[in-house]
Amino acid sequence: MTYLKPLDGIRAIAIIAVLVFHISPTALRGGFTGVDVFFVISGFLITSILLNDIHEGRFSIREFYLRRIQRLLPNIVVTVLAVLVLWTAFLPLSTARATGSHALWTLSNASNIYIWRNLGSYWGNSAERAPLTHTWSLGIEEQFYLIFPCSLLLLIRLQPNRLRFWLTIATVLSFGVCLYGSYSHPAVTFYLLPTRVWELLLGTLVAADRFPCRGGGDPPMGAQQREARTAAGWGGILMIGASFLAIGEGDAFPGWVCLFPTVGTALLLWSVVDGETALSRWLSSRFMAGTGKLSYSLYLWHWPLITFGKIQADLHGLPRLVGSAAGGVGGVILAWIAYVCVEQPLRDRGPGRRWRICSIAAGFALVAFFSNHVASRPRVADPARLFDSPTFSGRLFDAGATSDNGFDKAIQSYDVHFPPEDRGRKESWRTGGIIHPYGDGRPEVVVLGSSHALMYSMLIDNICRKLGVSVSFLGVDGGSPAFLEAKANSKFSTQLEADEFDEARRRFLREWRPKAAFVIDRWDVQPDAKVFETKFRSFLGEVGPWVGRVIFVAQVPVHQVGDEVNLREIVALRMDKSRSLPRLDPDPKDALRRQVAARAESLVAIFDNLRVLRADTPFYQSDGSIRYADGRSFFYADDDHLSDAGSEVVRALFERAIIEARSGRTSGEDRAP
Repeated sequence: MTYLKPLDGIRAIAIIAVLVFHISPTALRGGFTGVDVFFVISGFLITSILLNDIHEGRFSIREFYLRRIQRLLPNIVVTVLAVLVLWTAFLPLSTARATGSHALWTLSNASNIYIWRNLGSYWGNSAERAPLTHTWSLGIEEQFYLIFPCSLLLLIRLQPNRLRFWLTIATVLSFGVCLYGSYSHPAVTFYLLPTRVWELLLGTLVAADRFPCRGGGDPPMGAQQREARTAAGWGGILMIGASFLAIGEGDAFPGWVCLFPTVGTALLLWSVVDGETALSRWLSSRFMAGTGKLSYSLYLWHWPLITFGKIQADLHGLPRLVGSAAGGVGGVILAWIAYVCVEQPLRDRGPGRRWRICSIAAGFALVAFFSNHVASRPRVADPARLFDSPTFSGRLFDAGATSDNGFDKAIQSYDVHFPPEDRGRKESWRTGGIIHPYGDGRPEVVVLGSSHALMYSMLIDNICRKLGVSVSFLGVDGGSPAFLEAKANSKFSTQLEADEFDEARRRFLREWRPKAAFVIDRWDVQPDAKVFETKFRSFLGEVGPWVGRVIFVAQVPVHQVGDEVNLREIVALRMDKSRSLPRLDPDPKDALRRQVAARAESLVAIFDNLRVLRADTPFYQSDGSIRYADGRSFFYADDDHLSDAGSEVVRALFERAIIEARSGRTSGEDRAP
């Protein structure tokens, strides 16, 4: 089929947007929709190739797949190999092990399924720090390539005059399922073919329009038709540009907003593929066409290098933007080398093709074997046994529904001991939470919050047992804010249920009138300290009259290395011969956590029954780094949760706060000595 130069220009627009977004999401908040532009282009191009071959009477399913193998496989095999080498050479074993598993799924054209099952939301930390996350879109395209050619051939043979009709029906059905799933099952909808195939089918419709009955393009355009196509092309450019600028993480995506980049691309394709408009000539310019030719290689290489750069920046205390920018530059350089040295030579269909295909097959087998080797290596976080195995008992005090969230198998916490939960307990928040009646009557101490409340719950429970004080734990993992503003999440399937949880907590506080209510959460999820103060004031105004003392607990420092590496592995890797503990610094939100604590302290003068526990100060060194271990005790279970040993560091703070709340002594601020 004749080379369509403007297609490479559209590819250039898409890859530049994706590259900018991945280096700095704030610079182009909707740049990720460049992937949707690629989907439409892929549907158009594959259908054009198939229809051209079918109408010329030389279609071969074997030849089609051989061309796909030569076009797609060499570069991705080399990319996967490079990722495995980088991750095994420079990162902890557990991180490399997970990458090895993902690599196997990537080579099997099923990366999107792996990400959906193991990494979750595209916007989550797990997906953000995985070097092969971007291959989800390649999985969708390759699954489409497996199904579509035979389906198209069958349609043409059975109903050649209704091809566009059935393609339209399939597009509408897929889009309808996508609309429903974007709100009810967002992760599934984002990653799987049935809810994404409508985007590729839009491209097939444009291609089918060029082949109404037989091979060959449309007759030459008249002036009026050229003007219409030019207007459609600029309209498409505007729609694509609007998606790059306006669509963001908070939008239900794909959803209806995905019509902007996809319909815009379809209009642009319809406008420029015949090369007779000014817009098509601009898209065919040397820079645009050259960038478009590199787009597949750029797409493969940019994300692993950006991810590697960000992880290295975290490990060495540098700004993430520096790491991502350096990774982006490195990705562009390696993409060009791979295009020239791997992609172009091995896609040649001339003499020696059999040997090239055999080389591709051998490379594929070797990299698959290496991936399996990396994925199957045993994980040992602390091979020298420098520390006692950390324990995290927080799940014993979770008042929500019991669930297997995989935390005990995750990279950051696989070496942590989790005492077994009571599987018979389910949604105890409906009946007052997890109540331990160590004293007489109703609970005198109540614990509110998320997983950060759970990490202190064993400590609070032990103190209450020692003092003979009844206690209720109304904390729930999965993000259940202490300020009575719970959202639907893994523990609350609907917002209605989350609202019921908040109302239950209010009811119990009014009925019990506890002497102390601990308010513990991850405060750095608040947009800024001012928003936090507004919410805290509202909470104190509502809950304060029901509680003898509200005890606000400042958040401990969070490690800059993030939650997709194992802290014990990082420490073991960086320990020098003198066995000195390596320096670990807080993440960039440390200033916000300190501001939040300062705002809470300022409210003590306004609310008489407020007390602030500076549980964070014992975990800072004098130089601002994090105090994460002492002797054989490791104080963190992951990057932001204390282990049981870590919570014991602040036992005196919590015990004094409970004693004073029971005695009614003057409130105020309390810091660790």
